[in-house]
Amino acid sequence: MRIQLLSIFFIFLVLQSFSVYSQAPVITDGDYCKTGGGDFSVTPFEGCGTLTATIKNNLPSATSVGYNTNYDLKSQPNNLANVTSATYNAPGTYTILQVGSLQSTGFTLCKQVKVYENKAINAKLEVFCSILKVTIEDDIVAKAYNTVEINWGDGQNNSIWKSGDGPMTRSYSGAIPKISIQGKHGSNVPCAGETKFLDPVAVENSIESIQIKRLEMQSDGKITMLYNGMEKVSTEVFYSEANGNYLTTGEVRNVAQPGSIVLDKGLSAEKEYRLKLASEDNCGGKKDSREVKTMVLEATSQEGEIALKWNRYLEGNDFVGYQLFRDDVPIKSFPSIDDLTFSDTDIDCNKTYKYQIVASTSLVNSFSAPKSEKMLSTIPDRIKEASVTVADNNLISADVILGEKGVTNSYNLVIERAQHGSGNFTQVSTDQNQELHFEDNTVNTGSTSYCYRFKFENSCQLSTEFTEPVCSILLRQSPQELTWNDAVPFTEGLDSYDVIQSESGVLTPMGLNTTYPIDLTNQPKTEFSFQIRAKSKSGSLLSFSNLIKYEQNVMLLIPDAFTPNGDNVNERFEIKGLFINSFQISVFNRWGQVVFQSDDILQSWDGTINGANAPAGYYTYKTEISDIEDKPFVKEGTVLLIR
Repeated sequence: MRIQLLSIFFIFLVLQSFSVYSQAPVITDGDYCKTGGGDFSVTPFEGCGTLTATIKNNLPSATSVGYNTNYDLKSQPNNLANVTSATYNAPGTYTILQVGSLQSTGFTLCKQVKVYENKAINAKLEVFCSILKVTIEDDIVAKAYNTVEINWGDGQNNSIWKSGDGPMTRSYSGAIPKISIQGKHGSNVPCAGETKFLDPVAVENSIESIQIKRLEMQSDGKITMLYNGMEKVSTEVFYSEANGNYLTTGEVRNVAQPGSIVLDKGLSAEKEYRLKLASEDNCGGKKDSREVKTMVLEATSQEGEIALKWNRYLEGNDFVGYQLFRDDVPIKSFPSIDDLTFSDTDIDCNKTYKYQIVASTSLVNSFSAPKSEKMLSTIPDRIKEASVTVADNNLISADVILGEKGVTNSYNLVIERAQHGSGNFTQVSTDQNQELHFEDNTVNTGSTSYCYRFKFENSCQLSTEFTEPVCSILLRQSPQELTWNDAVPFTEGLDSYDVIQSESGVLTPMGLNTTYPIDLTNQPKTEFSFQIRAKSKSGSLLSFSNLIKYEQNVMLLIPDAFTPNGDNVNERFEIKGLFINSFQISVFNRWGQVVFQSDDILQSWDGTINGANAPAGYYTYKTEISDIEDKPFVKEGTVLLIR
């Protein structure tokens, strides 16, 4: 039991410690910080350089809440503001004061924010034969850190400097990498200072500044090299195969600007080599420059592209990136040292391209030997798919999907057109057309069906045969039926037709039939339209015909005279109409009295009033009707009764 209790107590202490260090410290110094009762959170409450802290009030019922984000712990708090964040741009310790009221009682709370220095250390590097000397300026920046860490870049232990210490030294041999220096705060501080780099190459009058600046392999295996030397310092050029021993080239110079050096050692442009400089120092020894590696580029012609690959550059040399040149113009950059391939598809047949790869570091550019290559191409695959559709009134659109082989970056898609049933095809596409979606607005889709065929020509002057024609659907109308041509708008073949009545959304499957009967007297709208939809064999493509529109406006035939005299000719005042939903008529004599009335268009007036013959003369009528969409109409006029 005692062990269990101790374990629980230990866990409690750990959680309590975590809770304390995950929140901003509470300050009770000063009169206005002692009141208490406030509650707010600050995140983050410590950091380096510029710090923006988010402030959140944890008393949602409180009123008149305000903050002083840089309180001096003694002044009466003025200029309080209800803010949600505060930004601190300089190192220091800051106090945030919260003031407010809860249930008519005032409260305060103070919390602390800590901003640490993050500026880079001021330091100087000197080189004395085989000794490196770093002098750190013991200024206000250095004093802001607990320690300063020096990484000599030699894989050995780092040196630790504290304020008050003198210069730090390290002996070395061979080429020296960059030295890094960084200010460090305590172990509980979540940040450190910016890293400062000291490069021996940049030290004035130092033998370390003698470095190769440019290297270019030639196609014949010669290497052109540029480097910066020093007056009266003997510098010798060495080379080796990728992992072999270094050999002297016999090139020795002792001038600051030796100019371009051509190394002719019977090397191969297809192999990797390393080069370095060895310079005599004032202590009788020799110091090596940093190694430089030659670049090897391979170019292989493939279907529709040229595949390029190159060797990986040296690790740990302040690598910047690769840059690929085509015909002396950069076309692509590669920031990663592991980016070693590229496929160039932005090319044409019958043209030879020259490529070169360049590896860049902070000190040197290493050029490969140029490689020239021409793209290969085969006869293109037949066009995979083509279709046409009536896209709008007097507009036909065509879509093409090319085959896989023989497609080049530039090409010409030839499109020809003829009227359906005619073999007289003429070109309607522009020269060097590269649009796979084509729109033809020089058509009359309401009267003519058009057929299109397509041919692909790549930049190598290789082409496909013309496709089988694909034709638009032409829909025609009559009062009794719709008819359309048996057009096939897809190269993959036709599956079926459908009739679409647009307003109702009704779709009627028709199979391969090309006739559809219609009943104009049984339509729910005064205006309606039809269109044919064709479906391809795969079901993935649709093609539409032109649109046929019908208008069923109310039609009335009203006579202006009738003769009810028993000869069976014009015996009745009879009104006829089409597309009528409701009907009502009233007939008046010249005194305005109703002599006949009906709500049935089939019931007409026989020229009698209450069974007796009405007098001859003019009578006035009024009809009130509605169409099949219940839109009302009124028609008034006169009719002559003749005896």
